[in-house]
Amino acid sequence: KQWYQRRVRVRSLTFSPDSQLLTTCSDDTSIKIYDVQHANLIGTLSGHGSFVFCVDFCPDNTHFATCSSDRKVKVWDAGMRRCVHTFSEHTDQVWGVAYNENGSKLVSVADDKNIIIYECPI
Repeated sequence: KQWYQRRVRVRSLTFSPDSQLLTTCSDDTSIKIYDVQHANLIGTLSGHGSFVFCVDFCPDNTHFATCSSDRKVKVWDAGMRRCVHTFSEHTDQVWGVAYNENGSKLVSVADDKNIIIYECPI
């Protein structure tokens, strides 16, 4: 079943741990949040300065992280639909981001050849 039509390439997507939300990120620098049960868009977020490559939901079900070719990793509050923290340690585009099992750590990988593990600020 296809419910959502995007006009730009979607780079990554993830369900919230409770499967109520679907979050996507795209080349147009946007992050979209969809209500899975009602099959509709409930939020469009902006904050990255370039393509957004990856998104991952935190096991706490309230936060998710994104990374971008702008060299930033951002942590977002899914309920408030806003960025709550930005990591700027990478010196080249960031391709991947992932939470550990309990959400206490976040890891990113970039073209600067570094893997960085962060203590979650939330």
